[in-house]
Amino acid sequence: MPKSVVQKGSYYKARTKKWLEGKGYQVGFLERMFMLYIKGKMIPIKRDQFGSDLLAISKDELIFVQVKLNKKNIAGAYKEFDSFIFPPFAKKWIVVWTPRAKEPEVIDY
Repeated sequence: MPKSVVQKGSYYKARTKKWLEGKGYQVGFLERMFMLYIKGKMIPIKRDQFGSDLLAISKDELIFVQVKLNKKNIAGAYKEFDSFIFPPFAKKWIVVWTPRAKEPEVIDY
């Protein structure tokens, strides 16, 4: 089991991707990595595109997915989604994982 916050986030993003692919979606990561030069060091910074960690598509659906490890951070996901314009046919999901759960809870926003 991952220990750091970054490791946990990466683990649950990968787990969500696998879970969505098992349901028939094609899934891509929407995170971009930027390298900033600060005080003589290169610092990697990750930024979500469109407030989403993943993009899941099928022939019938387009879903922007934000992955959370618990329900405490859901307000931040709502705020992220609200800062972008989405077409009416696009879905916005907040996928919440509970430790040791086999299936996540999906909040359709």
